[in-house]
Amino acid sequence: MAGGNNKSNKKQPKAPKKTPQEKSTQKKSKSSSSACCWVLGSLLLSGLIVGLLAWDTNRHGGVFEKTATGDLLKRTGALPYVEVAYTKTLSNSARGFKWAEANVPVYANKTCVALKPYLLVAKDLGVIGLNAGKNAWGVARDYAVAKTPVVTNFIEQYAPGLPQKVSEVSINTWNVISSTTVTVYNSGFEFFRTKIFVGTLSPENLQKALNQTQIAAANYYSWLHEKIDVYAKIK
Repeated sequence: MAGGNNKSNKKQPKAPKKTPQEKSTQKKSKSSSSACCWVLGSLLLSGLIVGLLAWDTNRHGGVFEKTATGDLLKRTGALPYVEVAYTKTLSNSARGFKWAEANVPVYANKTCVALKPYLLVAKDLGVIGLNAGKNAWGVARDYAVAKTPVVTNFIEQYAPGLPQKVSEVSINTWNVISSTTVTVYNSGFEFFRTKIFVGTLSPENLQKALNQTQIAAANYYSWLHEKIDVYAKIK
């Protein structure tokens, strides 16, 4: 009993204390993760605010002063300052867009040239791995072909007729699967041709919608480029 009490009274070993370096590393990791969350949340909130302002401005004929936010800023006297900041933001964004449009392809081309040797090495390694896989598959197939008669004869000794039955069942199963697959494919193709891709979803209408989308995208890009050129000239 005394020995049992002594064992129960023994203190559990304490966990090793963290060094100051480990504590600082842990604090840095926590602060960096919280900073990333804060930045992501700020970006999402900013995007939501900008989207709402753009929708409200478009709803009032493109005049920001007529929106609820513009009216509030006008009554508080902050509207001129907000308009100046808004114009500066658009001007700097337009200059940044034009710089990216002119320089990003150049840097992308340089990056592709620099990475080309490594991509070629990766391609060669992929070809080598593919050839090795083909060779291994060929060896395994030849081994299976060579050993199949031996296995068949061994099974035939203890279960006469079993290999033939297994072969017949496999062939019949494969025929059923093949015919079912073909039937399902033909039925599905006919269903989509006669029930789905008709009316507004017919190939002709889909092609027209694609052409209209391409035209609208080209017009929007042209309009956006004109606006960027205008705002980029603002000092």
